[in-house]
Amino acid sequence: MRPILELPRLSMKERDRRYAAVRTQMAARGLDAIVLWGWPMMWDFYTANSRYLSQIGGNAEFNVLIFPAVGEATSIIQLPTFLDGWRAAQDWVTDIRPRAKTWAHSVASRIKELKLERGKIGMDGLAGPLDPDGWLPRDVYQGLLDLLPGANLVALDDMLEKVRAVKSDEELGVLRKAAQLGDLMLATCRDTARVGVKECEVYASMMHAMVGNGGEEPTLFLWNCDRHPYPHPFRVPTVRPMDSRDLIICEMHPKFGGYFTHVERTFCLGEPDKEQLRIYDGCLAAYQCGLDNFGPGKPISTALMAVKDVIDERGLAICEAGIHGHGLASLEYPRFRHHALAADQQAVKVIGDRFETGMVFAFNIDLVDPRWHGGKTGCVFAETIEITATGARRMHTYPTEFQRLAG
Repeated sequence: MRPILELPRLSMKERDRRYAAVRTQMAARGLDAIVLWGWPMMWDFYTANSRYLSQIGGNAEFNVLIFPAVGEATSIIQLPTFLDGWRAAQDWVTDIRPRAKTWAHSVASRIKELKLERGKIGMDGLAGPLDPDGWLPRDVYQGLLDLLPGANLVALDDMLEKVRAVKSDEELGVLRKAAQLGDLMLATCRDTARVGVKECEVYASMMHAMVGNGGEEPTLFLWNCDRHPYPHPFRVPTVRPMDSRDLIICEMHPKFGGYFTHVERTFCLGEPDKEQLRIYDGCLAAYQCGLDNFGPGKPISTALMAVKDVIDERGLAICEAGIHGHGLASLEYPRFRHHALAADQQAVKVIGDRFETGMVFAFNIDLVDPRWHGGKTGCVFAETIEITATGARRMHTYPTEFQRLAG
């Protein structure tokens, strides 16, 4: 398969824009440096901050970034084997080092080089509003306390996430290419899913379409296939040959150059039940309501409550419905999800209740009918949306209608 995308290399102008925005936030908090613990897990949720300021990350790479208020950033990776590769892959960070002895020793050594061992150091990875448990191992944190007894180590909370919420033109370009990969994955499902074909064969073909055209692993690809599948939880595709009138519901977060998008569709092998079509029509109606109400300066909560009204008027129930930001992680700001409103109140506190030009988010509508099959089956629909100066724009081009395949 001939690759359709070239891997991105963001400009020095983009780097300087990001560095200036982050250093403005650091100055407001009185921070002398920040340490970003890029552990490769959780849909890149824990690597997004360090990758945002370095372009180093992906393929399960560890990237701990020390970013001072004044001076050069330093990236600490896991192994010396990969030093030359990362130096060639980007030009934002020239000081790249392998971990020496322990992560705590490596970070403390650089902090001392910067003469900030008595400074105020902000860190992600500690317990805070985004992750109540944090992800920094206890022994690493204790090691820093022992090695830097005079430093004031404080939690960054969601300082970087706020900066990352509005995308630049260069970021939007990368995200649009990731959306192209999502459309290609859907087209592959349409062309390969047939009665008698194994679920895992279709799934593998869809993954090949993404990776074979420049997409990046690992990513998130959820799947369910059955006569009456529940939209969530998804399961692992099996070796079961698919049968006539099976419903395929899939959620993909295709990734390109580290940036995630999000797309979902419902397919049927043959003719679907009328009730399935009714549920899917509800998904599309709610989706269109959202597009009509999204735009710069418009209230996020008002738009999403209008979406819920459309769902309620049709007698349908929400499995998942709402928005969540996409970028270097597949869960960013803005966030307003009807199935997770309590958790998403922090997003409103941080970025406010207004859409801004340059925001990019998944808008997903996953519904069931509580009166049909006990509310245990339904349909899914989602796309990645960009807020423009005049409204909301789909990043995808794949058809929105229910996907009937040969039975």
